[in-house]
Amino acid sequence: MALELDDRIARAPALGVAAALSISAGVVHAAAIGLHAEHVTLARLFIAVTVFQIGWGLVALWRPSRLLALVGIAGNGGAFAFWLTTRVRGISFIEGLEAAEAAQFTDTVCAILGAGAALTAAMTLVRRDAMLRSLSLAPVALLATSLTVPAMVMGANHSHSGADQHAAGEEHVAGEEHVAGGEHAAGESVAGGEHAAGKAHAAGDEHAAGEEHVAGGEHVAGEEHAAGEEHGAVETAAAWPRPYDPAKGIDISGVKGVTAKQERRAKDLIEITQKDLPMYADPADAEVAGYRSIGDAATGVEHYVNYGFLGDDTFLDPKKAESLVYQVDGDKRTLVSAMYIAEPEFTSADDPDLAKVGGKLMTWHVHQNLCWAGGEDGPKVVGTADRQEDCPPGSVLTGGDRPMVHVWIAPHECGPFAALEGHGAGQAGDVERTDQCDQSHSADGGHGDDHGESAAIAPKPYDPTKPIDLSGVKGVTPEQQARAENLIAITLLRLPKFADTQAAYNNGYRSIGDAATGDEHYVNWSYINDKHELNPDYPESLVYQADPATGKPKLVAAMFMLSSGKTLDDVPDIGGALTQWHIHNNLCFSSDPAKAPEGAPVESVVVALTDADGKCATGYKLSENPMIHVWIVPHKCGPFSALDGIGAGQVKAGEEKACNHVHGSD
Repeated sequence: MALELDDRIARAPALGVAAALSISAGVVHAAAIGLHAEHVTLARLFIAVTVFQIGWGLVALWRPSRLLALVGIAGNGGAFAFWLTTRVRGISFIEGLEAAEAAQFTDTVCAILGAGAALTAAMTLVRRDAMLRSLSLAPVALLATSLTVPAMVMGANHSHSGADQHAAGEEHVAGEEHVAGGEHAAGESVAGGEHAAGKAHAAGDEHAAGEEHVAGGEHVAGEEHAAGEEHGAVETAAAWPRPYDPAKGIDISGVKGVTAKQERRAKDLIEITQKDLPMYADPADAEVAGYRSIGDAATGVEHYVNYGFLGDDTFLDPKKAESLVYQVDGDKRTLVSAMYIAEPEFTSADDPDLAKVGGKLMTWHVHQNLCWAGGEDGPKVVGTADRQEDCPPGSVLTGGDRPMVHVWIAPHECGPFAALEGHGAGQAGDVERTDQCDQSHSADGGHGDDHGESAAIAPKPYDPTKPIDLSGVKGVTPEQQARAENLIAITLLRLPKFADTQAAYNNGYRSIGDAATGDEHYVNWSYINDKHELNPDYPESLVYQADPATGKPKLVAAMFMLSSGKTLDDVPDIGGALTQWHIHNNLCFSSDPAKAPEGAPVESVVVALTDADGKCATGYKLSENPMIHVWIVPHKCGPFSALDGIGAGQVKAGEEKACNHVHGSD
């Protein structure tokens, strides 16, 4: 009896400390029960742990014993192990814990208190009486209280939001890690700009903006309805979208049909993106991390895509954002937005699981009209398809069926989830777009049909080093403008491989001997009647000018030619009033028949102009193939200008030779 009493006296200080820590952990758990009420099983677990930790602590203070110490070790140690599991792997059979969560202040404090209680209880089994008696309850109780109170306060703001929880950039499905894949992305429009984005797994009743995973990867119908149908939806109408400035805070409140949970998740996503995305502020750091430009800098914004992040199941994680968006100013790049891209199984922009994330605040959209061409360091977007789904030559229509959404970290007049504007803005399914300021935009991102006219916009001179903007010409439809800009963009991308005249020569081009005019044309005669048309990989003619600084030929334009037999009545409508085709019916070429076999005069050169009767006194005339220039340097008459002078060529009867002063370098 005396020995038992001595043991109890020796253990009393240590168990008292363990009891204080256990009670504090129980109090924090009690405060969190209501936050998990939507997950019945999880809430019941919180109740059980609360009852145990507080109950055990009170008994340990009243009657310390070896057996009670063992119970405390098992209970509090088990609670800590359970918490650790939820941070690392998730627990698939408990609603609300299917996916791993990053540690937050409240749950971390609770776990530390529980672990401390278990460890201190374990010390009583060591039976080092002097050490046990040296423990003092008062300072430990004070420390526990100093942690418990702020943990309870901060716990009121705790959420299972992926935007909060995925700061570490790690997300796991029950029982297995997601491995980064390598799938292709939908990209960006040269004419209108923008490219691909985000993914959510539904998990029972849904609890996170970014953690909606379910064991096995299946999507389960949850308890929460899509945007506007969930209980508690905000009914006060408010203008949306509204201007957004991170420096002035986040205002996404009061939007009709948006639930409190959707608003919270959307705000969490904005905040975590603001916090973590700047790690890629320098494009060089982004490239080291695996991001590659899709070649759309000409639009004014440039998208970098990490193809390794497209199949990794990470959802709305700014550290693993599928795409980064940079504002372009010459050689300067400023990070302005993340573009989150959905997993492959999401092929619809109006998928109800995606709608749960932010409701009407966010418009998920796809890009099914983007044209891609190969590049040295990855695929490049070179334009948008027309209504017949035709792409610029040398490119293909592919990808773009995965939903995406922007999250801006820079001010934007259309809000933090704004898409870009114009013909290439993407398609949003059957929902009303809420990510563009101009609500008159059509469903496919255009500004009306082919019969509309461009809005009155202050025109910009054509400068290949800056975003291509051919707006402001009356009578030009959005699709005509897009096609014209597309042709310029792909020419800028592909033509420079012929910058060296030796490279042109090696590819079969020969000068026609007109350098004295100031513009020297190299023609590949075998390309004129081949299968390629308006293709900068196979341009029929290249135009060089003498560089004023070096005197060496400088590549300045492509001259695309249609095949023999076609006339100006057969030319394709590229850009309406922006583009004008012409012919040459007054040039006489070399008279050596041996150098002109079967209409392909490999060594033909211009030797004279026709006389008043349209005949060649020297040499011979060639077929009057329609042709058009695309300049890759500024030109006083715009990017499609013909040449000047008596050899400039002839336009269609009834037309006047056009000079696009609206976009000319003058």
